[in-house]
Amino acid sequence: MRVIFRSDRKRKDHLQLYVINRDGTGEKALTDNLDWVFWAPYWHPDGKHIIYTAADHSNPLVRPNYDLWWMNLETGKKVRLTFAPGADVLPVFSPDGRKVMWTSTRDGSGQAQLYIADFVAPKED
Repeated sequence: MRVIFRSDRKRKDHLQLYVINRDGTGEKALTDNLDWVFWAPYWHPDGKHIIYTAADHSNPLVRPNYDLWWMNLETGKKVRLTFAPGADVLPVFSPDGRKVMWTSTRDGSGQAQLYIADFVAPKED
């Protein structure tokens, strides 16, 4: 069993994702782009993939747009899942991995709402 977490140990407030064995060994950085913020990682039930939230923070004059992303932990391949103008954050899977739920401000009202959708994993190359 492994634990997935986020940390700003490399740059304050610029969270990166990590995975580690539950006994504290084998820590591995999953992201390493200090212009971006990565957070809210959540395991897919297959144990090989995660869903998480990320946004580009490289331009302090532009408000970051958070979207949901999918990652294969073995290959490191990342796929952007959402493209809405509002923030898509805090994703979680149903126990069978067939549904995903997240919080979003995508409707433009300024209020966060819960969304749930069927989930089909992106094709792997």
